[in-house]
Amino acid sequence: MASNGTSGSTWAHPRISVNCICSMRQSIEEDLALWADLGLDHVGLISPKLEAAGWEASEKAVLDANLLVSSMSAYRTDIVESLPFTAAVGCDALYTVSGSFGTVQWEESATRFCEEMVPIVARANECGVRLAVEPTNPLRSDVSFVFSVRDAVDLARMAGIGIVVDFYSAWYERDLDELVRTNIDLVTLVQIDDYKLGTFDIPNRCAIGDGDIPVERLMATMLEAGYEGPFDLEILGPRIEEEGYRAPIVRSVERATAILERLGA
Repeated sequence: MASNGTSGSTWAHPRISVNCICSMRQSIEEDLALWADLGLDHVGLISPKLEAAGWEASEKAVLDANLLVSSMSAYRTDIVESLPFTAAVGCDALYTVSGSFGTVQWEESATRFCEEMVPIVARANECGVRLAVEPTNPLRSDVSFVFSVRDAVDLARMAGIGIVVDFYSAWYERDLDELVRTNIDLVTLVQIDDYKLGTFDIPNRCAIGDGDIPVERLMATMLEAGYEGPFDLEILGPRIEEEGYRAPIVRSVERATAILERLGA
C-alpha cells in the first residue's frame, strides 16, 4: 500500500496528499516553495519534474523539506531510474500507465506488458516499492491500452502489481463499488479530482466540489472497501491554469478534508 503515515499539516487531513501535477507548469523547486508556504507536507511526485532538476538534487531537496511522499509517478521509460529515488525518499508506491502497443488486440498488449515488467517488478521488490498501473481516459490511447478499473485489475493480476483508482477515469464505471470491494488488495493509490459535465477536452479538471463527480460517495466507497492509503489530489488543465495553482489546491484540500471528517476517517 502507499504510505499512510501522519502528515504534520495543521489544516489538511493527514490522508490527503497533493500531487505536484496540480501545479503542472512549475518546477519542483517552485512546488517545494508553494507547499512550504501553504503548510503542506504530504505530497505526490512525478518523474519529469525530478528528472528536469536532477535526480540527486531532487532527492536532497525532498528529504531536506521533510516531506511525506504518498506516491511517485513515472513514465515507462523512467521507471528504472525512479525506483531507487522512490525508496530513498521513503515512499513505497510507484505507478505508471501501461504504454501503448499500437493497434494490436488487448490480450497481446497485456502479454507484452507483463513480459516487459518482469525484471522491473523484480527490481521494485528489491527496493521495497510496489508498482501499480493507472487506467486512463480512452482518448489517451497514445500512452495506454487500459481504460477502466476492471481492465486494470485484470492486467495487475497478470503482472503481479497493483492498481491506481483515479476518480476522473473511474467515477462512471459500472458496478465500481463491487469491483473495488473484491479487489481492494490491489488498490495502491486513490486519486481524487473533479470534472464538469460537458467538458470535451482533456485533461481539463477542476477543484474538488466545483464539478459533477460524486467525490464524497466515491471516497466513502473506498473507505468502506477497506482502503487505508492516501487520497492524492490530482487536478490539472485549463481551468486550473487560468485560476492559478494556489486557490484550487487550497479549496480542494479543504473540501476533501471536510469529506473525510464527515466520513469519520
